[in-house]
Amino acid sequence: MKRISILLFLLLASGYTRAQVDGSFNNSVSIRAFGIMQVPKIQTDSKKDNYVHNYLNAITLKFNDNQISYRLSGSYYKDHIDVWESDGGAGELRDYSIKMGFEKNFNYGVVQPYFVTDVGYRSHEFEGTINTSTATKVTKHGFLIAPGFGLKLNVARQLTIFAEGNIEFYYFQNKLETTASGSTERNIHKNYQSQFLLSPLNTGLQFHFGNNR
Repeated sequence: MKRISILLFLLLASGYTRAQVDGSFNNSVSIRAFGIMQVPKIQTDSKKDNYVHNYLNAITLKFNDNQISYRLSGSYYKDHIDVWESDGGAGELRDYSIKMGFEKNFNYGVVQPYFVTDVGYRSHEFEGTINTSTATKVTKHGFLIAPGFGLKLNVARQLTIFAEGNIEFYYFQNKLETTASGSTERNIHKNYQSQFLLSPLNTGLQFHFGNNR
């Protein structure tokens, strides 16, 4: 009798778990609660990698098709920062991106590893002072492609916790405007650059809706 009870419990639990992760919802929306993001260097000769922490600054809409999801996402970050460049400084940093892509789950289960690739547009701006007193404005606008891996934990039928990381290739036009202290002469320099940027951790919640059964 005890074995039968255990077997029935396992069968019910298995059925409940599968209902959470078998692709029975058409759509999902993800909210990033916390992330660590590497931002582009303000000066091209900087030798230091620049990372910032962000909170509740990105949302993703997913269209689910069994183990593949097509996704559309946007993010925005704004903060007053101390400059990481060698001579110091401070200013306001603004960064936003719009991306589209897909993610592929490797299995059906309570724990789901997945692969993701996004492409899109990114804008990055800094305005402040560097080298002690030089007024500086840097704008970067360009194309990105960002492959990565993630892990999802399905804690309820309509709720998932996720953690994801990616590496981004960013190709952009760089515009540097500087004005020396006590001068009204503005120097402008434009060129095209590329950088690899790492986002080692993005974590948050994913809500499912639109039952297709």
